[in-house]
Parts: sequence; C-alpha cells; structure tokens
Amino acid sequence: MLRSIGLTHTHMECRYLKETVPVLTDLLAFEKVGERPGEATLKHPNTEWQLTVHEGGPAAPAKQMHNHWGVRVATTQEIDAAYEYLMARKKEYGLEQIGKPSYSHGSYSVYFLEPGTNGWEIECYADALRKDVWKTRAGGVRAPHWDQPLAPERFPGRGYVPQGFTHGTLACSDVKISADFYSKALGLEVHQANDHVVYVKHPKTKCYVVCAVRKEWKNFSPNFRFTVALESQQALDEAYRWFAASGKELGVAELREPRSDGASFLLADPDRNWWEIASPN
Repeated sequence: MLRSIGLTHTHMECRYLKETVPVLTDLLAFEKVGERPGEATLKHPNTEWQLTVHEGGPAAPAKQMHNHWGVRVATTQEIDAAYEYLMARKKEYGLEQIGKPSYSHGSYSVYFLEPGTNGWEIECYADALRKDVWKTRAGGVRAPHWDQPLAPERFPGRGYVPQGFTHGTLACSDVKISADFYSKALGLEVHQANDHVVYVKHPKTKCYVVCAVRKEWKNFSPNFRFTVALESQQALDEAYRWFAASGKELGVAELREPRSDGASFLLADPDRNWWEIASPN
C-alpha cells in the first residue's frame, strides 16, 4: 500500500485553452497559477488541490458527464442564482447542456458543459447538513470544504460564490473491485455512499473522487487523471518497483515507466481510469 500524503492534483483535457480557462476563472472562481505551451494550471483560492488543463485541439474527443468536476457554494439560493447567471452568459462563454437546478444524493446542483466538453457541477449541501449526521458520514465530504468563506467581494456580480473546489468523478463497472484497488493499492480512504457509489479521498485532504457504477462509458487519455503524492522520492521509487512486480495482482490495467526526471509515473486502474503517482512538490 502506498504511503501517500494527499490527493494533490487533477488533470483534464479541453479543446482550446482560450475557451475553457475563462469559464473556470470567470464562472467558477479559479485563479491561474501556472502556464506552459499547451497547458494551464489553476487553483481555487480556498482549496489546495490544483487543476491542470491540457489543450487537445479540435480532435480532442467529446467528454461525458460521467467525468465531471465540482465546486461548492454555501446556500441553495446561490445555486438558483448560478443557473440564471450561466443561462444569461451561455452564448458568451460557449456553455452547453445547462441543466435546471435539481436535488441528487443530498446535493442541490446545477450542471453544465464548458466549450471543451468537460462537465462541471456547482453544488450545495446546505439542506443535507441540517441533519448533523451528514457532517461526518462518508468521510465528511459533504461538510464545508473551507475554513473561512470567501467574501462576496472576491467574486462580485454573480449572485453566487464558489467556496471550494471539491471533487472529480470516475466511472467503474464493479464498485467493490474499485474500492479494493483504491484502498489496498493506492492507500486512499474509501467511503460507501450507496450500493453503486463510493467516495475516494485522503484523510489529510478534503478533496475527493466520486466513483460510480455505469453500464457503459468512455476512457480517455492520461490527460484525464488524478495525482496521489507520496512522502519522498524514495517512496516513489519503491512504489514503482512494487507496482512493476505486483501490479497485475493488484488490478493495475497498465503501468507506464517513470517520467524522464523520475518525478512521477502513471498507472491505469481496473477500469482503465488514469492515476499519477508523484513525489512531493
């Protein structure tokens, strides 16, 4: 089992950075913290988790809502305001499939696709949290993901303030097989949400990954991945040797050689979702 220190990054692929990045910064409160040719790294000011967006060009495949990411607001009224704001700026930002706000699994949410075809959710758990049990159940993922809320002045004129970058999602065929892999191979916590969904997280970081059973789905390139950071370069080297020797038994569908600088390596889980194992920053 890995000696991990957190879920530190997630990656997604868009078609054009010039179309996708403004959606993230102007509509979801992300800030750009790094840029290289063909990619941009963003961070929400209330969240340590970072998001790197890769530019795939016009040939980048269309995505599915099965693989979406989410930010969270504090009140249900903000979800309604977000829906109105998104609808009013649908053409300006190239948004598609903006769903009317609805309740699902305790969250009141609005979903949409950005022009790079990636799905996003703006969610609120205020109603569920009126029952104190939800503050600790399922690893506390429904509790607030921020210590101090951002003031409205940090994100003015929208009627809503994304207070945290909370989660990503994956599809799987068998939730028990996936749960065993994430706990026994990746060393992450797995919390059962229901018979078809588990929440995957690290005990020291608040972000999490929703892994849900789907009848069918698409897999994409390693430009879609989640990063598990280890405590040292030595731990990373040991982890690669372990997966090389025991990966098939653990359920690794594919293992790729470490990067040329040795800072990370990639593996595919039993459902061919990609994960990055990395040394500390």
